[in-house]
Amino acid sequence: MALLNMHADFQAQLAFHLTGQNLAEGPQPVAAFEMIPALLARYRNLAALRYDFPLVLSKDGAIHRLSTLVDEACSGVDEKTRKLALNHERGIRAGNAKAWNGPVPLAADGELADCDAKLPGRLVAHVWRALEEKRSRAMKDNIERLKSKLSDILAADDARSDEGRSAQTLRASFGGRDDLDFEALSGLLKRALPARPLPASRKRRIESLLKRLGALDFGPFVFDNCAEALAAYRARLPQLIALSKAIAAARLEAAGEYVEARHDEFFERCGASLLGAEGLADFPGTLVQLDGAELGMAHNAQLAEMLALGMPVKVLVQFDDILHRAPVGRPGFALRSHALAGMALGLQEVYVLQCCASSLYEMREDLRKGLEYPGAAVFSVFSGAGGESGKLPAYLVAAAAAESRVFPALRYDPSLQNSERFSLAGNPQADKDWALRELAYEDAKLQTVREEVAFTLADFAACDGRYAGWFARVPKERTNGGMVPVRESVAAPAGTLPEKVPYVLLADGLNRLHKAIVADELIGETRRCLEFWRSLQERVHKKEAPVTETPKAEAPAPAPAPAAEAEKPARNPDEPSIETPRCSTCEECVKINNRMFAYDANKQAYIADLNAGTYRELVEAAENCQVSIIHPGKPRNAQEPGLEELIARAEPFL
Repeated sequence: MALLNMHADFQAQLAFHLTGQNLAEGPQPVAAFEMIPALLARYRNLAALRYDFPLVLSKDGAIHRLSTLVDEACSGVDEKTRKLALNHERGIRAGNAKAWNGPVPLAADGELADCDAKLPGRLVAHVWRALEEKRSRAMKDNIERLKSKLSDILAADDARSDEGRSAQTLRASFGGRDDLDFEALSGLLKRALPARPLPASRKRRIESLLKRLGALDFGPFVFDNCAEALAAYRARLPQLIALSKAIAAARLEAAGEYVEARHDEFFERCGASLLGAEGLADFPGTLVQLDGAELGMAHNAQLAEMLALGMPVKVLVQFDDILHRAPVGRPGFALRSHALAGMALGLQEVYVLQCCASSLYEMREDLRKGLEYPGAAVFSVFSGAGGESGKLPAYLVAAAAAESRVFPALRYDPSLQNSERFSLAGNPQADKDWALRELAYEDAKLQTVREEVAFTLADFAACDGRYAGWFARVPKERTNGGMVPVRESVAAPAGTLPEKVPYVLLADGLNRLHKAIVADELIGETRRCLEFWRSLQERVHKKEAPVTETPKAEAPAPAPAPAAEAEKPARNPDEPSIETPRCSTCEECVKINNRMFAYDANKQAYIADLNAGTYRELVEAAENCQVSIIHPGKPRNAQEPGLEELIARAEPFL
């Protein structure tokens, strides 16, 4: 009779497994939110545990764990103060306080961020803004330096003009002193220094460059859909190209190396070629924050195009519900996130980071590296805050998604060597099919039992009330040898009639352990989840055939000056020299000694004969040079009078 009852029980369990429908005499489906996976039972009260969250987003762009800051602040304090600080930390974690006002000050000041629906957007934007501010400062400083050099050239030209040497200008430059005859001084300067103005074309060019160098919108450029982001980028691109030309031309002008016959035509013809991915990365970037549920909508249809363009766009795609069922066919869990990862990885030059929100702190350096990457980057994050998980906190749901392989962590970094680009670091036990954990419980005899349990997609689905009907609880007296863990069931070939029915271990509200039969439809999704995970593992372990790569041409800097015909050797600061191409023909040096200094065919100064003058004349020429291109070096004659003073005066020009 017992054998017959066991057979009847197995048939009823098998019927539920194959159909997902309960029979009057068979196992009964679990009610929504009645149970959770047994491995999660110990984490019901997260507020009592110290883990990665909440985070502190400091004003300098850094990310800190609150628990770490509290530990550091409590180092060396008395036990009473330490307990007060820990209690306050626990209160923040439980949601009873929104800011830190504990008994000890923390080393970092900033906003608190818990693992919730807002975390991915807040965290990515926090780091992105800090990097953008740094990038913008560098660009502004570079532009200001160039503008200053160009302004100095115009100022030097103005000082040599008749107006610059007029009595009125000289009087103003001397603070309106009355003890000088400025009319006589003006006449003397005009006779001694004949006007040699800049060529009109060069002066117009420099004045034009000064205007163009100020035309840049520094953003921020943040969008919530691809259509607007792409349209804004295309509208801004001509401005970026024009500015990159202006920067390149300004560098040449500041160095005195702009040659109209060559460079006018070059800048007229060149376009976006001055803006490679690395060059674009120096300009203000774009951040796009997308809802993963809207990836298929018209305003996001251009995502692949936007990534493939090479624009330095950073795209955050946030998934809140990865167990949303597809409208037709099989459930298709995490289908959109898998498709996104496949598309992004296929582009090869796009940085890709996928992880759950619970792992964002752990993978913060990968996040930062992706935001610093000069090309496009995609960040796919599951928040854990969607779906129907009852009272389970978002952190626990997100961590369960990572544990179950339904939303694995992955990183693809195009800047690394081929064999190192793709990584599954950040996944628990990444070399195994499933992460295995020890589950300890008491049996009917109150004896501790320890069992190794895998956490699969089926376990993760048990967190969601929508799929409670796919689980049927089996009373202890009805359990039998015809039941196997899900991991063993999915290891069997698909499409064959199972000899045993799969189960998962669940815990009720009183932490009592139960076995629950799993419907075959969910087993099919679990098997596909495992296949996807194995495909990622194969990508990691795949041995690439050795190839001879053609060296890639380096992408140009944001505004490169056209390369000189030959690379100039580094200047020796101990040797006297003149930066001849930058000479503005002010004649200050040749007036001091026209045998030591002379002009070439372009009317630009060079050192003709060092033996024709003294070190004092070199230093005086450096001090009088209006564009600071004369470098006196070190004295050649150790017997020259006053060397100590002269060496000190020469120091700024070496």
